[in-house]
Amino acid sequence: MGLWEFVIVGIVVAIIFGIGRAVKKQKEVVTQFAEKQKSNMEALFRSSFPELQPHFHPARVYEYVVARRARKAAPGPFTWKNPPGFPGAAAAEIELDGLRDKVRLVDAAGAPVAQFTYEEHPEGGVLRVGKGKLTANVKGPEPRVRYWHPEREFKWTPRTWKMQSSVAESSLESSSSSSSSSDRDWSTSTAATAAAAGAGIVAAGGAFDGGGASAAWDGGGGSSSSGSGSSDFGSVTSGSSSSSSTSY
Repeated sequence: MGLWEFVIVGIVVAIIFGIGRAVKKQKEVVTQFAEKQKSNMEALFRSSFPELQPHFHPARVYEYVVARRARKAAPGPFTWKNPPGFPGAAAAEIELDGLRDKVRLVDAAGAPVAQFTYEEHPEGGVLRVGKGKLTANVKGPEPRVRYWHPEREFKWTPRTWKMQSSVAESSLESSSSSSSSSDRDWSTSTAATAAAAGAGIVAAGGAFDGGGASAAWDGGGGSSSSGSGSSDFGSVTSGSSSSSSTSY
């Protein structure tokens, strides 16, 4: 092999090595952005939904619904020690009220820490906390939880958040994957989400569907008197890649 052949081979190897490093760096940047965005949305959840803190994170609610559906129905009141989904409670004291559970979470000393009602749903379960309602769907390919409250709402999966407040002028949406989908009441914009990856949060058109967010699962019972989107809701989208994939 002559000198020029060695030079050419060296150049090719250097190019391949450089491309590999660039790809690796890009993956690291995307991962870091997704982690930062997830952290930001978690912080926003904590600040925007004070009535659910600190016990009713959607992931915890989903965990409880799965475990409650799997537990054999009791003939009367019972105590569930270390209830799944509620690490801050030593036990759940449960009284039956027709098809509903009246649940009182208590600590190790027996002091109450939270309370809610639970009822099974064909696709999962519903927790009612104060004026709000958390609906968990356990039938899909991934955990899904919706929350409706007269003043604010959200939709959650392990990969995505979408939040809306009637007090704020916008809804917030995040995505941590590159797949895409849409449905009648939760769609993400590829262009808006791609722009958000560079700008963090950008304006985009759209509206959240108000009380109908819960009505789509349970016939609207207790979700809203109107069942339609509120006209004063705008839309703001944030994301780490092209768009999110969820079908509610």
